[in-house]
Amino acid sequence: MRGVHSDLDADGGAQPQRTMLAWNRTLLAAVLGCATVAFAAQRQQMVVTAAVAACAAIAVLVLVLRDMPAWHEGGSAHYRLMRHVAGAVVLLAGLGVVIAVRGILG
Repeated sequence: MRGVHSDLDADGGAQPQRTMLAWNRTLLAAVLGCATVAFAAQRQQMVVTAAVAACAAIAVLVLVLRDMPAWHEGGSAHYRLMRHVAGAVVLLAGLGVVIAVRGILG
């Protein structure tokens, strides 16, 4: 009896392709998040925070796009991608907290 997902398991090239598509979406979300934080900080006249967020957006884009071609199943490049994106998410959270506290206090 055939399983429901047996056709997907037979195509060894589909999983790496789906993984790369997922990383592309994650990269896009991280860059757009940084840009959103930069615009929010700029609207609150927080020049330094806006500059940090804009630089983070560019840095994440450059770092991740640099590492993506080296990614292959079982390789170590995908851990670098994960660290870069995780770092961007942590930075976004920190900058978001700064903007929120500034908005509440002032």
